Amino acid sequence: MRKLVLSSLVALTVLLPGCQQPDPNAFETYIAQMKDDAARPQAIATLEGLVKTVSTIQDPEAKKARVQEFVDKVIPELEAVWDNVMPQERTQILEMLRLIARPEGANLWSKALVLDGSEESRKQCLSALQGIKAANATGTVDALIAEFGKLIENPGKDKGKREGELRLEMATALGELKDPKAVDILIKALEQPEENQPVAIHRAAASALGQIGDPKATDALIVAPFRVKDAASTTDIANRCKLALSAIGEPAVPRVVDMLKGKHEAVNKEAASHDVDLLIVQQTAAGILGDMRAKKGVDELLAFMPLDGCAVPGEEPAKKKKKKKKKKADDEPEIDPAKASLRAFVARSLGFIGDEKPVEPLCSCINSTRNPGDMDETVDALGRIGGEKALGCLLETVKTGEYDPDAVASSDFVYQIRGIAARWSVLVAPPDKLEGVKAAFAANDSNEKAKKEITPYESGIKLAETCKADKDCYLKTLSDQTAESFAREKAAYELARLAKGDQAVGLEIAKAFKVRDPDARVTMALMADRVLEGKKCNECADAFQAVLDGEKGTMPPTMQLAVLTVRHTMAHLRE
Repeated sequence: MRKLVLSSLVALTVLLPGCQQPDPNAFETYIAQMKDDAARPQAIATLEGLVKTVSTIQDPEAKKARVQEFVDKVIPELEAVWDNVMPQERTQILEMLRLIARPEGANLWSKALVLDGSEESRKQCLSALQGIKAANATGTVDALIAEFGKLIENPGKDKGKREGELRLEMATALGELKDPKAVDILIKALEQPEENQPVAIHRAAASALGQIGDPKATDALIVAPFRVKDAASTTDIANRCKLALSAIGEPAVPRVVDMLKGKHEAVNKEAASHDVDLLIVQQTAAGILGDMRAKKGVDELLAFMPLDGCAVPGEEPAKKKKKKKKKKADDEPEIDPAKASLRAFVARSLGFIGDEKPVEPLCSCINSTRNPGDMDETVDALGRIGGEKALGCLLETVKTGEYDPDAVASSDFVYQIRGIAARWSVLVAPPDKLEGVKAAFAANDSNEKAKKEITPYESGIKLAETCKADKDCYLKTLSDQTAESFAREKAAYELARLAKGDQAVGLEIAKAFKVRDPDARVTMALMADRVLEGKKCNECADAFQAVLDGEKGTMPPTMQLAVLTVRHTMAHLRE
């Protein structure tokens, strides 16, 4: 009764003439009211409106001051009343904390993570997770780990409208907080049987482990794609695990090499239980090493690459030998198509790594089958590796390369390989080597079909002859969105030579990822990484991500390789 009388007196004094009105913009007004059980609900509701207003203040300094005032004065009071407020008031408190987005809300968020089985506590948990991510509230990590663990043990408590939603958001939050303490629980989530949780949680756990980057997660990430079924996509469990391994980087390479050698017992056992052949496991490892840009895996990749049909030192290349008569239909093929396909796959990985050691064996294999699937990947690899030896091999292909007529739809396509080699030779050649490129182009003057394939790449020659060693000249073309795609690609290659370690140039290449040509996009993703030479650049990664976000849902399938490549680049660049 006494409280009711006092509340009534307070309300009366507000109405009496001559009494000072409480300031509606002062946090103290609502702090005082929250101490009264009867006035508290309205005080919290009104305070929420005030916080929304504070969150929209345009002046950065004024906003910073008001937010700090809320942190210092209001959060302690909210902590004091939390246990005594109704669910609706807790929801309003959590919304205020989300808008303020300061890590000092950690104690309240940690309390809100605890589930009691009600729908209200579920909603509060989701709201808390939003706030935790917005504020990067590392003080909630222990509570997150504890509650995530409880849900993994008892997944029935995470049904709701979207099964697994809480675990998905918890895994995502732990990834964004990047605390190594979360690695064990995330590995546990990744290792859960499929019947225990939706695959989306496996994906989120893999991504989170990549964000944290602890080598302890390597084996779990290697095994998961062979244990968890997932519909193929650019964001499936296999690609998430590959990205995480790229983020871990060099410490993960030895175990991936073991996988390539067939010596990773855990993954072999899991693959066998799902009737997956060991060769598929090894091929997957080869792809991962390429995605990781793992130079320490080059020797093992070369040892794994089939060399059937490739030229032997001291002998003429296969393309210059007289074509042998076809063997009988029941005879074994001269070159195993599966091995040629595997060689092409390994060649792609070697190209993405970019080490010059594989140039000679790759060059010897260009004409081993004269099949487009084999030749194209080999030539692409030489172009991505670059260097003087690779250039020599590319120029020879510009002059004499041909597909097997039996391997293409018509004779019109026989010389397409010369166009592919021409593109790479222009990109690889420094300005002082352009005469050799022009000579190789001229060798096709009497062959109209071949000339048609080569001509589109002359713009890169013109750019290099104009800019020579002028970094600013190349930067101008690179950043010009109206310039021809290939000219911009050539600019990126030259900048990779001229601006080693220059973060500003790396950023400009990242911005140029928006170029229209899919091949040029792959180049931008690779060259930004190579310019930075192992340095981190969050701003560069953000620039790449901005392009992906801007084209979400509209990017054509032709961009798939570019998307996968740039995601691995971003994994390397982020701190």
